[in-house]
Amino acid sequence: MNATWIFDLDDTLHYAKKKIIPLINQRMNQYIQSHLKINKVDANRLRQQYWDQFGATLKGLIENYQIDPNHFLKTTHQIRNIKQIIEPVSHLKKILQTIKGKKILYTNAPKSYASNIIKLCNVDYYFDNIFSIENSKFQPKPSLNGMKMLLAKYKIKKAIYIDDKKENLKTAHQLGLKTIWLNHENKKLRYIDRRIVNLNDLLKHPYCN
Repeated sequence: MNATWIFDLDDTLHYAKKKIIPLINQRMNQYIQSHLKINKVDANRLRQQYWDQFGATLKGLIENYQIDPNHFLKTTHQIRNIKQIIEPVSHLKKILQTIKGKKILYTNAPKSYASNIIKLCNVDYYFDNIFSIENSKFQPKPSLNGMKMLLAKYKIKKAIYIDDKKENLKTAHQLGLKTIWLNHENKKLRYIDRRIVNLNDLLKHPYCN
């Protein structure tokens, strides 16, 4: 029986750090500034603080300011001309074609954004499901409860999870998943089963056979 493959989205399937993430962060800052009536500097500080603390800015805003999560997500993740700036990782289609087993996209982003990204990357066909921030009841990675919801929803018993954030993989390890860290750091961590520097390395991974 093939294991289920669970993939992160941003900076795993496409390069988001340089162009897309800064735009989303800017929209989050504007949203926080407007709704909390604070200045630009404080809004940026609060956004980063909640991201560091909870794994997603939204979680902190819900807990401390009762922000409407759906309105926040819709406002901050609608990016004009995203088609012109999206950059899938090299050979993404070939990688997903080669890997056997069910594939699930697991993201702290809203479903509409995640669905749009994989469509623009021309790989939506290869994913069986998208588990977004809405599905986790706004409990973002690396939340243990959020990941338990994912495993329960799809009745996952055996899985391989790939993410660029080690904190998310630590939670996955606690739940018995195999973990693959997409990162350039040459660091050995007990909860990482394999580290790769390029998604193409998955083609050489024994779990692909």
